[in-house]
Amino acid sequence: MAVLPYEVYKTLEEELGKEKAEKIGKAIEEALNTIEKRAYEQKPILKAELKDELTKELATKADIAQVKAELKEDIAEVKAGMKVMEAKFSSELKLIKVWLLLLTLLVAFFNRDAFGVLLEIIKLLR
Repeated sequence: MAVLPYEVYKTLEEELGKEKAEKIGKAIEEALNTIEKRAYEQKPILKAELKDELTKELATKADIAQVKAELKEDIAEVKAGMKVMEAKFSSELKLIKVWLLLLTLLVAFFNRDAFGVLLEIIKLLR
């Protein structure tokens, strides 16, 4: 229940007189009580609306499970892609080694002084 402070009554009484101040003070108190009552009545409605809004925004356990499943699928795709890239890299590396060996043999064939150095390089590559 709303009660106006003494200072408000005192100001109204000084400006309007005692009788008018009491009538206006009671009218203001009734208006405040009506507003307070309506606000109290609206409280459950506002709580329900707020709950609905929050429920829409929050993730549920089902949402989290779905995201986890999607992440597992994505991780599996990445791993499969990595295996493919690893296989390609491995085959290309073997091809590079063959070409390097061929070039080494050609250098050794045409430059017999470099044969010892080339043998050391071949040992390092294995």
